[in-house]
Amino acid sequence: MKKNLLLLSGVLLFISTAMQAQAGNVGINTTTPGTTLDVNGAITNRETAVAVAANAATIPANVTQIQLTGSATATIAITAPAAPNAGQRLVIYNNTGGGFGATINGFTINNGQAMEFAYSNGNWRAMNNGTGALPNTIPWNTLGNAGTDPANNFVGTTDNQGLALRTNNTEKVRVTPTGNVGIGTTAPNSKLDLGTDVSSAKLAVYNAAAGNDFYGFGLSGGLLHFHTASATPTTAPDMVLHSTGQLGINIGATNPTANLDVNGTARVRSMPQAPNGGGTAIFTPVYADANGNLVKASPTGVGNIMAGTSSIIPAGGTQTIISGIPDGSLHKLVVHMGNACTFNVTAEFWVVVNSSGGSVMQGISACMSTIGTGGYTFTETPTTTTVTWSGYGGGCAGDNSTGMNFRTAIVNVAGNFQIQITNLGNTGNVYSAELRRVGAY
Repeated sequence: MKKNLLLLSGVLLFISTAMQAQAGNVGINTTTPGTTLDVNGAITNRETAVAVAANAATIPANVTQIQLTGSATATIAITAPAAPNAGQRLVIYNNTGGGFGATINGFTINNGQAMEFAYSNGNWRAMNNGTGALPNTIPWNTLGNAGTDPANNFVGTTDNQGLALRTNNTEKVRVTPTGNVGIGTTAPNSKLDLGTDVSSAKLAVYNAAAGNDFYGFGLSGGLLHFHTASATPTTAPDMVLHSTGQLGINIGATNPTANLDVNGTARVRSMPQAPNGGGTAIFTPVYADANGNLVKASPTGVGNIMAGTSSIIPAGGTQTIISGIPDGSLHKLVVHMGNACTFNVTAEFWVVVNSSGGSVMQGISACMSTIGTGGYTFTETPTTTTVTWSGYGGGCAGDNSTGMNFRTAIVNVAGNFQIQITNLGNTGNVYSAELRRVGAY
């Protein structure tokens, strides 16, 4: 008994040495406690492991620190009992496998992180400045996040304010509330706005590390530059588009001087042949002046071409080969015909079209490719010319000496001026013709 009393006396002496009371405050390891309980040193809350099952975890009562263990396949739902007194603290560490967060009362503890809660107003409240539902309570870590849902987790704003990105504490990118993105401007006016810098490279599709192989777009005063394999963005561009709409190709940095300004060759591959519409289409030739500018002939209409090819015209038959000739115009007509024996004839005519009664068909010259000597004769009326050949003996595919003869005529059919050809030979032939405009409208 005496021994036990001595032991109790020693314990009380030790406690009185470590704990001091002063004005109702209790201090541990301090003689001057400043609060109701003042501990000079660490406080240990023993950690309790709680295993996750079916993506859920239940916190037992009367614990302060929890470590969630096990593995999850979705966000973990945490159930915690009500505290007996408001102000109780609870620390939860999410150490589960699977990479998913754990939620309690609308707050989420990211995988691999801990969060402290206080029991207040009838529920557990996060102490990490969490103020609302799940999307507003997940911190975005600089080393990356796991278990996120793009529908809920994002970097940005939830009010009608833009988002600014900075480097070296200077804004470099701005996203407006309307979705416009600005690089080099804080007020983008387009979906992507590269700012107001002029005389600079604006967009690089490819730029070698050494800066000697640039593909992209740039600017100089009033010009949009297009670069491919340029040594630098300031090298003369391969193509420039002027603010006036003029396009220059391979002209260097000089402004284009025409709507299309090409320094070098130009090529159109697989150019389609325009249909002649039975000889009704009018084609305007294009010429180049001393500076390479493409122009039409002057005055208007000069050089316009109409052309046509007949089907087989039988002996004595007539066919329209060109139609829709403009009234009040002067032309040169060339007619060509060849037979199965490769004998060819070509004849030229003057053609005047005038609805006032001044239409004219007049032969100019003719030639034949055949064996021996031969000649031609023009027999004419005001609107027709008949071509007959001497020295051609026939004998090709059943024809005779008349096989190459034909007649051309200018005919007005209800205001539609036409060139008609009549085959005066004894076998069927095919004719082609070109009508080139000489006089103005």
